[in-house]
Formats: sequence, C-alpha cells, structure tokens
Amino acid sequence: MKQPKLWWFLSTPQLLLDEQLSLQSQEQQQQPQVLCSSEGQRGPYVVQANAAAHAAGIRLGMPAVSASTLVPELRQRDYDAKREAAVLHRLAQWLYQDIAHIALYPPQGLLLEVQHLQLLYGGYQGVQQQLQRRLRRLAVNVVLAAGYNPLVARILAQSGCSLLSAEREQLQAALARVSIASSLLPAQQQQQLQDAGIVQLGDLLRLPVSELGARFGRAMISYVAQLRGELCPPQQYFEPPAKFRERLDLLTEVASWQQLLFPLRRLLQQLEAFLQSRQLSVTAFVLLAHHRKETPTRVRIAFALPLWRSRDMQQLVQLQLERQRLTTPALELSLHADEFSERQASTSNWFPNKQDVHYRQQEERQLQRLFGKLQARLGEAAVQQAQALTDWRPEAAQSWQAGAEPALSAKPEVTLPRPVWLLSEVEPITIQDWQLHWGPERIQSGWWDGHPVDRDYFIAIDSEQRQGWIFKSQGAWYLHGWFS
Repeated sequence: MKQPKLWWFLSTPQLLLDEQLSLQSQEQQQQPQVLCSSEGQRGPYVVQANAAAHAAGIRLGMPAVSASTLVPELRQRDYDAKREAAVLHRLAQWLYQDIAHIALYPPQGLLLEVQHLQLLYGGYQGVQQQLQRRLRRLAVNVVLAAGYNPLVARILAQSGCSLLSAEREQLQAALARVSIASSLLPAQQQQQLQDAGIVQLGDLLRLPVSELGARFGRAMISYVAQLRGELCPPQQYFEPPAKFRERLDLLTEVASWQQLLFPLRRLLQQLEAFLQSRQLSVTAFVLLAHHRKETPTRVRIAFALPLWRSRDMQQLVQLQLERQRLTTPALELSLHADEFSERQASTSNWFPNKQDVHYRQQEERQLQRLFGKLQARLGEAAVQQAQALTDWRPEAAQSWQAGAEPALSAKPEVTLPRPVWLLSEVEPITIQDWQLHWGPERIQSGWWDGHPVDRDYFIAIDSEQRQGWIFKSQGAWYLHGWFS
C-alpha cells in the first residue's frame, strides 16, 4: 500500500525583524524594537515586535503612535515586504542542503515535503533532528507543524500550533480546534461562516459536502477537500539560482571594512549553503559596500585554492580586507559569486607514503593554503613563484610570476645536474683556483633574440672545497652558481 505524503510547514512570524536582530549586538537586541507597516488607509501600525517590546506591553496591530507613547525608547523601522521575501529565499536556500522539495509561501512560510527523507535520515525522528540542527544555526523564531496535506500543515503552523505528529488522528484533532479566524479563508467567507454559527474548523468539517456547496460555493468544497486530505494541489518547488547574489541591510551606517566582518559572516554562511547544495567550490567573489548616494565600493576577493567552507573563506577575506579602506560609510553589504569549480573527491591509504598520489595531492593542498594566506596578507602581486621556461640558457630558464598555483610534482625539463643557487650575475674566476670534477656540458643557444651564448659548463671544487658551477666562454672562465 502506498504511504501518503507528509508535509511540514515552517512559519516565521517575524522573519524580517529576526534577520535585523541577528546583525545587532546582545545589548541592542534587548532594546524594544518593532517593524511598522502603513498598508491601507490606516496609519502606521505594528506588524512585528521583539520579546522586549512584547514585555513592555506592545501588541501586534497597535498604532505606531500608541506604541511610541507607551514605550518612549522604542526603536521603530519600516516593514519592507520585498526585503522579507529575500530573507525567506535565503532561508529556503539554507534548508535546501537537507531538503530538496521546498515550496515558498511568501512572505513568511516554507512548505517542506519530508516523506522520502525518512529513508535518508533514519526515520521520522531523524528528519526532525536534522532540521532542528540546521535551524539552530539561524536566529529565527519558527513554528513548525506537520500535516497530511499542505493546507493542513500551513493552517496549524500559522495558527501557532507546533505539532509534528505523523498520526493523522492527532493532526485532525488539532485542526478541528483551530478558529475560523485562523483558517486562511478570505475575510468575506470567514464572516459568512461565523454568521452561520461556525466558529471552528471542526464545525465546518462536520457539514455534508452537498450543504457546503449550496451555502458557500464550489471554492468551499475544494477547501474542505484539502482539509480532509482528499485533494492536494500541485506545488511549485524552489530551485536555487545558478549564481549567488545576496544582500544585507546593515540598519546603521558602517565606516570600515573591519566593522563589516560580522554581517559578512552571515553572507559567507549563505554562500557555503549554496556551494554545499551543488557540491561546488568558489575561487573568487565580489563584495559590494552600498552607500547612501555614491556608487557601491567593489572589492574582489580571490583564493589561491578553491574553497567552500565559510570558516576557511572568512579567515582569508579578513586578511584581504585589512588592506582595504572604506572611504564612505556603508548602509548595505552584498556578495556576488559566479566563479565556481567542481569539487574533486579524494581518498588516501591508511598508511600513506611519498609515492602515493593522494599523499602528494594533500601536500599540494597544504602548500596552496599557505600560498593563499600569503596572498591575502601581502597582495596577489607580492607573492611570486618560479615558473620553468623552455630555454637552455640557465639565466633564462625560469621567470617569476604572481598568482600562479604552486605545484610540487612539476617535472623539470633538464635532467642534467643544476645548482640550487644561481648567481644573478656571473663572476669572473681564475681557473687555477678550481679543480674540475665533471663536464663539459656545451650550451649554444639564444641566437634568435640577440643574446647568444656559447659556453662549456663544468662542476668544479674551489680552494675552500665548495662545489660550484663554472663555464668557459671565449677563452675566459666564470662562476654561475653554487651547489648545496
């Protein structure tokens, strides 16, 4: 027998305010704060309030003037539905790491299809524990309710009934106690039901279908069919965007990049969720500090090694921002990323050796991490490494380049002995002070660029028993380098 689907609805009654509170210090969060809306013909009224405001006697729907009179130190800000919808979108992207089927119900709700997750997380309790672990990392007040139908889960959650039972009978009993005012029906239909003496959903569910259609129309029949689990409209599931674009309101003007590190942590966590859901890493992104009037300040952050964990990115970002100045205070901060690379899975032996491929790859990654930290601290141009060139002239066989990825396993083109220390300028020597041990190696090259060489190289020992690399050219002898 096919098992019916199970849905959870996650209601966030003060999502925008919670987002703003999370960017404040503990002391600021304890101050009474509200968000006010001016929709309709009435004046501004309270739509969201924190715990301190509720404790001071402020209630939702209260006129803003009355609220400020009751609590003179009250901090008021305007409610912005578009901003809250953006926060809801970020929340969906965060949960997408664990749950693939998520439907957005703006401005404050998410519908989660969790039936098939029980196999992944070891049963119904395992799904709950995984979701709770994910939500604990976010400072968001949520009401989470289950339902055998999306509408049932939504009604229970938005009415404040936090019930995660998988038993249909318990969910139906809780649904029957919900008042018509919390039924999500249009106001006109709510009034019609209340005029008929129907004050709870249980009263509505006891009416015959024929009577419902005759008295309240076909829309009511569809509504009740959903409450009974007989009808389930199709859902439009959330699909994460291909590029990462997130923006945070800083609430107050910020004068330096160092002060932006705390809100930046939130953006990096969102970026980690984005990357984790796609198994990608990021090699660079752009930070934008938005000002009141001036064009945004752009800072490009690049990594020598592809990263995906927020803690790894934050350390390198902080090092790079230490070299930046913010000439104009910022009101908002955004992060744009579209330079991604696929993650490469790696395994290693329990007892690695230096010939093991994975051992060498691990060494390369460690060197790349060091390279990235030095770049972040000193700048990309300040950290360079030697790159081999296909030129037989020793002084032209390499060049110094910035921003290249270091490689431990690069195979040299020349297999003949070469000194570790090559002098920047050759030094004339007296051959009687040297004893030849190996050679000659003739190098004739460079005729194509106007710097030809015609040399016979030898490995020799000087009077102090030092091993040098010398050569003879046009009858004269020169020292070109030292062996270790």
